[in-house]
Amino acid sequence: MRATQYYAPTLRQAPAEAEIPSHKLLVRGGFIRPLTSGVFTYLPLGLRVLRRVEQVVREEMNRAGAIEVFMPVLQPQELWERTGRWDTFLPQPLRSEDRTGRWFCLGPTHEEVITDLVAGEVTSYKELPLNLYQIQTKFRDEMRPRGGLMRVKEFTMKDAYSFDADWAGLDRSYQAMYEAYVRIFERLELEVLIVEAEAGSMGGSDTREFMCLNENGEDRVFMCDSCDYAANAECATSRLPEPDAQQEPAEDYERIDTPGATTIQAISQMLDMPAHKMVKTLLYQADDRFVAALVRGDRELNEVKLQRATEAEELRMATAAEIEELTGGPVGFSGPVGLPKEVEIIADDEIKLLRNAVTGANEADAHLIGVNVGRDFAVGR
Repeated sequence: MRATQYYAPTLRQAPAEAEIPSHKLLVRGGFIRPLTSGVFTYLPLGLRVLRRVEQVVREEMNRAGAIEVFMPVLQPQELWERTGRWDTFLPQPLRSEDRTGRWFCLGPTHEEVITDLVAGEVTSYKELPLNLYQIQTKFRDEMRPRGGLMRVKEFTMKDAYSFDADWAGLDRSYQAMYEAYVRIFERLELEVLIVEAEAGSMGGSDTREFMCLNENGEDRVFMCDSCDYAANAECATSRLPEPDAQQEPAEDYERIDTPGATTIQAISQMLDMPAHKMVKTLLYQADDRFVAALVRGDRELNEVKLQRATEAEELRMATAAEIEELTGGPVGFSGPVGLPKEVEIIADDEIKLLRNAVTGANEADAHLIGVNVGRDFAVGR
């Protein structure tokens, strides 16, 4: 009698490129093998796990009333140009040109395809609600794949799309999916945190993410110690402190020399002043206009929030040449006082609480002290 054979190659040592525990274990245990950066082969053990997870997802989607379909990977350029996402979707889709010169992308998502399908088939509100889902391979041109299966260029995703006659119907579909996700993670025995999230290239509002907390993750989550508020860093908001009743009186601002001090740390040491008394002025091009984003010196700018505030399709930092042309000074010395009127100033709410702040003077080797919002510069939003 022939012995049963199985293909489950294991490794004594994890490859050098495996940085996190899950990646090392999946490779050493014979679950996956890398083909190239961000692209993996599922070996028999890994495929068994993947199929079991898919089955749980499929059962809960069906239980929630969703209907399974299977859409093509190749999606024509003209379909994406109708939604304006051919050049704006991030991470940028992988693209391919056929022998006739026609361009396609390898589907990073399927909103365009499913909407085109339903628009040609559904002719009456009586056919709604309709919730279609698939378990399909997706492709995204990640610039820095990492973490084994955490950030890859090719992956399997369940995506569902509901079509409803009104907002009330949409709310019901949303709740059905929310409850299905809760059941999926309960069955998989994964502890998740449900947080407010940014919709990003997908669009929409009132978005939630189901996140597994892990020290090797890349997203940051902010949680409140005294309530159940939790949100992704891209959309988290904070409650501002009450204005200090004993706030220091406003001073007249003055220019001071700060030779070579182009960073918050350098200015703080030179002036012996804490970073939270300083204002970072960061210049961006938002579509066809320039904006100045202001945050406190001890904070970092969130570009996702800035893009949402500007309602811009494309957002990028201004170049050194553009900064000098706009402000009259080099990089590291920009400030809100005296900016051209066409440059809209967008400030974090904390900026409005500052009194006698330090800002760039829009000239080389100089800063302003004693700057106050409202008197010395106006905030657009």
